[in-house]
Amino acid sequence: MRPRNDTDDRPALAAVLVVVPARDEQDEIVGCLTSLAASAAAVEIPVVVSVVLHRCTDGTADRVGEVAAAHPDVRWVVEDSVAGTLGGARADGVQAGRAHEALAALDPATVWVASTDADSRVPHTWLRAQRDLADRGLDLVLGTVEPREDGSKSARLWHAQHHLAEGHLGIHGANLGVRLSAYDRAGGFPALDDGEDVQLVHALRDGGMPWTSTDGTRVVTSSRRQGRAGRGFARFLRRLDDAVATFGATEELEERLRTEILRLAEARGPDRTLCPSEAAGAVDPARRQALTQVARAVACTLADEGVVVITQKGVPVDGRTTPGPVRVRLAPTEMTTGGGARTGGQAR
Repeated sequence: MRPRNDTDDRPALAAVLVVVPARDEQDEIVGCLTSLAASAAAVEIPVVVSVVLHRCTDGTADRVGEVAAAHPDVRWVVEDSVAGTLGGARADGVQAGRAHEALAALDPATVWVASTDADSRVPHTWLRAQRDLADRGLDLVLGTVEPREDGSKSARLWHAQHHLAEGHLGIHGANLGVRLSAYDRAGGFPALDDGEDVQLVHALRDGGMPWTSTDGTRVVTSSRRQGRAGRGFARFLRRLDDAVATFGATEELEERLRTEILRLAEARGPDRTLCPSEAAGAVDPARRQALTQVARAVACTLADEGVVVITQKGVPVDGRTTPGPVRVRLAPTEMTTGGGARTGGQAR
């Protein structure tokens, strides 16, 4: 990260453009736009919300009209898009929104583009927090996203294994903000159905633009299992559903992962480390990706008990709050499942 603490070469924001692609979202769009209206009211600069009706066949357009009529203080733009991809729809939303009379004459360096999804709810401080970071001189802000609690074992398991924090490495189209001038230099959202947000962010960071990531703008998104994109929360929750259905109660799954972590750690000894994904793969190779974060959470519990040590680049860390990959090794002089005392060594 390269947070900038001054605005010597970045002007203060004069307006915000929010882009929301929506494809057959009549059941979710009202909650999304209502939350955006509340967030817009918390900033003192003009806010334009560009809603992209992406090949809709349901009543989404009617719901958008109802919210717009109820919140006339927001500057609404509604754009019909026949783009072939989600990235194309997001790009159409930026193009339509920036043409609004409140933004058209402004320097793109003074306009902030905030992106979210139609099945998401933003906090009322969402835009204010992004504006504050932008006015420090940042060109990009990455936020966190979590699914709504729906009472399922899978949703509870997701919340148990994810510890959202400052400095996270997540990239979510449902929660990011970018200066319009930087967006233009990076080439905008590419015409992709999956990963359009990731490619934009990589282009921005590769271009040396100042950025940060924060949990202070956390967005809550739908817990549905059939999403609009091929990857993301819906697919991940389906994988967790599958894992829970296969292994039964969460406690049983966690116990199996615990056993595998300790078995692998003991087999390697205190001088070598393992990745949590290895334990996940040992439990079920077909669900390795879905189980990896669960295995990491179990490893953190073992670290709390003093049985293992979580490291990153050889340095002990808190696996719950440290972003990025971590490694696991036996703790020095601790008893393992095999009952043998171990002595410490340098992790590799």
